[in-house]
Amino acid sequence: MRKELNFEIFHRAFYSRIEIIEVLEGALSPSPHDFERLKKASLEFEAIIFELGQGDVEDQYRAYHTAIAIFVFLVEWKHAIRNAELDAQRFLSSAKLKVSEIDKSLSFASNEQLDIFLNQVKILKDVGELTAINNHLKRWTLPLLLFANLLVRDYAGFRTSISNGNSEKPEKLEATVAFLKFDIDGEPAKHWNYLKPGTSYDLTIEVRVSNWLQGANELLLTPVTIDIRERDWLPSFRFNKPEGDGPFTLTGTGRAVLEVAHSFGSRPYEFLYAAEFDDARNGQDVVIVGHRRLLLEGSDVTSNPLTGFSNVDRHLLSIRNKLRAFPGLHSDDLANTMIVLSGLGNIAAQALKSSIFEYGTSEAQFQNKASEMLRNRRDIGEHLQGHPEAAGGFTDLTFRDIPIELKVENNKVLFPKDFKRYFNQTAAYAIGLGKRISVLSVLETSPKKEPVGAVEDDIEIFFHQTGQSQIVIVVVVIRGGFPKPSAYSR
Repeated sequence: MRKELNFEIFHRAFYSRIEIIEVLEGALSPSPHDFERLKKASLEFEAIIFELGQGDVEDQYRAYHTAIAIFVFLVEWKHAIRNAELDAQRFLSSAKLKVSEIDKSLSFASNEQLDIFLNQVKILKDVGELTAINNHLKRWTLPLLLFANLLVRDYAGFRTSISNGNSEKPEKLEATVAFLKFDIDGEPAKHWNYLKPGTSYDLTIEVRVSNWLQGANELLLTPVTIDIRERDWLPSFRFNKPEGDGPFTLTGTGRAVLEVAHSFGSRPYEFLYAAEFDDARNGQDVVIVGHRRLLLEGSDVTSNPLTGFSNVDRHLLSIRNKLRAFPGLHSDDLANTMIVLSGLGNIAAQALKSSIFEYGTSEAQFQNKASEMLRNRRDIGEHLQGHPEAAGGFTDLTFRDIPIELKVENNKVLFPKDFKRYFNQTAAYAIGLGKRISVLSVLETSPKKEPVGAVEDDIEIFFHQTGQSQIVIVVVVIRGGFPKPSAYSR
């Protein structure tokens, strides 16, 4: 039977494919933006594949979608390692399992480009090898889908091809529930989402259901977490069966409230949404795809301030999230570094508020004053050590083996990025102490003719490459040398 032109499916397939090609370029980069776009584009491409019947061109599109869907797990594997998530290897294991479960008897499984991709995944061991896999996907060519065999559904929930005239037994449809996005108070959910404990937020969820299960009247989306007491903190969503044929896009909004705050150093709350139909007959399966996990921060810096200055506390929360993205950073070292930054952040804020450091303060004076102020904090106290040996030299301070290098700049106004000349020394101390992180605090007391910056701009993270190792260095600039505010108007 001759196929007919189908411009509607052609345009959808063409633009969906273009979207995937565009986001592949940046999917492996540190920014999660293109990765989130890739997940959504993969789901949209899947909706198109769902409508295709049998044929050589159709099989090429199925093969490509199979590879992209597996690659999404590989990209998430890299992002999980970058963010130091627990059990990041589960994404690689899932991708390899999906490769092993592909039915070789299916017509699309013999595709040569798919075979190359699957072999690459089978031997994959290191995230550095993902670039080659990504390049293969970017070089993958597909014919235009101008003519396509499409599927139609009969009354019993089965699908058959429009263009073929054979009498093969129709294939029973599975229901795919694809999680497209979460919004919190109208803003797209990010990798880390801060919710102030005890405050109500609007949580909006959007899902796509490829085929409503035969006999089912409702779809229920329920939050799942490790502690059953936390499950009521997020809303469940109940959708009645829509009119007409799928796929259906469903959107719901409910209230989210984190009832208990967690400590500053603990892991965020993690919720996973499960999907269930109220009645599933005829042996139909339900497949859940897409990003259905929410990581929610519940530290309460109002009730438990870190530095005593709310603007600095908020900035340190963002610093902590960036540090979590550094691969290989031990959770204890992260927690201890944040204690140090809480102390230094307090000093930096006090220095701006009360001008406690005068122009010309020496490095020895700065070390004595900083050590005194840090030891006065109950979470630091005796654990702050002065001048321990490391890497053949002596560090200025350490807190539970986290090195703290102290410097003074009395000549001109400088900012965190201007102190890279000290990075090699600071990194050497970290390596000597077996750490992947170090703190560099610089007292800048040059004479001021105008106000200088905010504390939030004076605490910044840098990733420093030294040999084969990468060390994260947190720079904290403490300001001094301020005249009285009235002097600025003279």
